[in-house]
Amino acid sequence: MLRLDLSQRDKVKIGIRKTTRGKIRFKRLNAYGIGEQIKKEDINLSDPNQYIEWLITYNLRHDSTDYNPDLLISEHAFYLDTKGKRKLLYELPKILYEMKCRNLITRDDLQILINEINRYQTFLEDIPTYVEPKYEEFRIGSLNFKTTKWITPVFRIYNKDGTFIEAVKEKQQYAYQMQIMVYFCIPFGSRYVSENPQDTEEVVYVLGSDNKDSVLNLVNVFGCASQRHKHDILATLQCIQSLDR
Repeated sequence: MLRLDLSQRDKVKIGIRKTTRGKIRFKRLNAYGIGEQIKKEDINLSDPNQYIEWLITYNLRHDSTDYNPDLLISEHAFYLDTKGKRKLLYELPKILYEMKCRNLITRDDLQILINEINRYQTFLEDIPTYVEPKYEEFRIGSLNFKTTKWITPVFRIYNKDGTFIEAVKEKQQYAYQMQIMVYFCIPFGSRYVSENPQDTEEVVYVLGSDNKDSVLNLVNVFGCASQRHKHDILATLQCIQSLDR
């Protein structure tokens, strides 16, 4: 479960419960720089190799009933996707909107993003995955497997506050195509991450003017993920620009 604390005018706080599952995972970097999931009892906020991995999104189907109302701007904040379907602004746009309302992110910041994303002609989705043509045999008991290696790109950007963004080309769950999935990764051991003193089951990540690049870079990565993402993100930014509290 994610929670937004909007009680302060100069900060946006994101509360993440240690028991959260699904889109949120607690991980530790191994010797190869790859994250491995850890158990709740192994979470240690003083370990800089541990981090929160958040499969973050930016929209919600207009008829969805399974969502966190804290992360929705409003039922009137929406755009039309490339298929003409109505999508509500959810999660990342809500954070962006609240930072804009607090002047942590300015209209100029949004316009710079729009101008940059508008220029993108090459996308992360265009980078191919590879399957080695060589097959090897692998046997377990009576089962003979044919094995090969599937090489897929992982893109990573580091932000000023130590957080990083991973974009990974993965198979869609209910389709045959590949798509870019974007993960926001929040390492422990920085002044932006702490345990909630009123609720030790919750980790709090703080966003302010000095680490707004974390959110702006997230938007930018989505914008260069694919042509479809570019359309969605430009429409999202234009919608947020038009909103006033």
